[in-house]
Amino acid sequence: MGRGPATAVRHMRAFLAGADPDTVTTAQAAAWLRDCLELERLAAAGKTLLARRAAQATAWVDEGHVNAASWLAEKSKATVGEALSTLATSKALAELPGTEAALRSGRLSAAQAHEVARAAAHDPAAEGELLALAASGSLQELKARAGQVLAQASSAEDEQARERKIHGRRALRHYRDHDGALRIDGRFTAEAGGRLLAALQAETDALFEAARREATHEPVAAYRADALVNLVTGGASVSPATRKPSVRAGTQLTVSVDATALERGHVGPGEVCEIPGVGPVSVEKVRRLLPFADVWTVVRDSVDVLSVCHVGRLVTTHQQKALEQRDRRCVVPGCTVGHGLENHHWPEDFARSGRTSLAELARVCPRHHDMISYRGWRLDGGPGRWRLVGPPGAGENPGPGGGMFEDSG
Repeated sequence: MGRGPATAVRHMRAFLAGADPDTVTTAQAAAWLRDCLELERLAAAGKTLLARRAAQATAWVDEGHVNAASWLAEKSKATVGEALSTLATSKALAELPGTEAALRSGRLSAAQAHEVARAAAHDPAAEGELLALAASGSLQELKARAGQVLAQASSAEDEQARERKIHGRRALRHYRDHDGALRIDGRFTAEAGGRLLAALQAETDALFEAARREATHEPVAAYRADALVNLVTGGASVSPATRKPSVRAGTQLTVSVDATALERGHVGPGEVCEIPGVGPVSVEKVRRLLPFADVWTVVRDSVDVLSVCHVGRLVTTHQQKALEQRDRRCVVPGCTVGHGLENHHWPEDFARSGRTSLAELARVCPRHHDMISYRGWRLDGGPGRWRLVGPPGAGENPGPGGGMFEDSG
C-alpha cells in the first residue's frame, strides 16, 4: 500500500478548504465533479480492500464493539448492513482477481463490486459477464443478473432455505423523517413482494389514467403513494379532480419460468424462475402458485410466443404478457420510463399491415409514442437493436444522442 492514503486526504482537505463552486465556470465545476466521483470510487475501493484485514485487528474489541461490522459502521458513519456488505465483498475478493483489479482501478463502485462479488463467489464462471454488465449497464440490471446467477447456482434445497430465511426476516417499519413525513421500509419474499407490487401497479395505473384524462400531471411516485393508501385503507381509485371512482385494473401476478426448471424442480444454468421487477423465486413456490387464477405463469420455451399472430388490431393476452416481459421499459435507448407504456405497431402501422404479432410490437412511453405518431420520428432496428430516428432537420434533442438513439443491448 506504499505510504498510505494520508497524502491524498491532505490534498483533498486543502482543495475543499479553498473551493468555491460559484467562482468557477460550469465546465470547470463539471470537471471537478468527475474527479471527485473518481476519488469517491477509489476511496470506496480502498475501504473494501482493507476491511477484511482491518477486521482481524483488536481495535473493535478495544473500543467496546460487539463485532467488526459494528465497529466499521461506526467509523464509516454507515449502517451495520452496509458494513456487513463491505466485509463480505472484501472477503470474496481473495478468490475474484478480475473483480479486485476492476475495483482497484476505480472502474467499479462499491455497490457494483458487492453485486459482482456476491454472485461470482457462488459461480466464478459468471465473473466476466457480470463485470462486463457493470461496465455497460445500470446498477439495477446488474442486481437483477446477480440474483439470477445466485438462483442458478442453487439447488432446490438452497432455494427453499433462502426463501425460509427471507420469510423469517420479513419486516415492515415506519418512522418520521426530518420534515415530519411518514416513511415506510419493508422486507418481503419475492412472491409476497410481487403480489404487493402487482396490486400497487394496478391501482397506480388507475390513478395515472384518471389524471391524464383531466390533463393533470404529477410524478408517478406520487400516484404510487396514493395507491398504497387506497389499497391499505380500502379506498376506491379516485380521480384527483372530480373525486369520482375510476375503474381499477385487475391484479395479476406474473411469473416467468423455464419449462425445464419447472419440470426439474429448481433452476439450472441459463434458466430463470422470477417475478419480473422483483427477482428470483423458488420453483417450488411457483408450483404451489399454479392453481391460482390470479397468477399468470409465462413458461419459456414451451410455447414460441414469437409465432403468435392474429388478424386484428387488438393484442392477445398471450402477446401482451410476452411483450411486457420483453419491453419492461420504453424501448427508446436512453429512456428509463417504465410506467404508463403504450403499445406501438412497427415497422408499419396496423392500418397498413392489417396484422398484430409480437415481433411487430414495441412498448414506448407516451412522449416518444407522440413523437413517432405525430411528429415524424421513426422507431427502427427491432428488439435489442432499437433506434429512434428523427425527421430531416429535426431541431429537438429528445435525449442522449440527438436525432438518433442506438440501443447497445
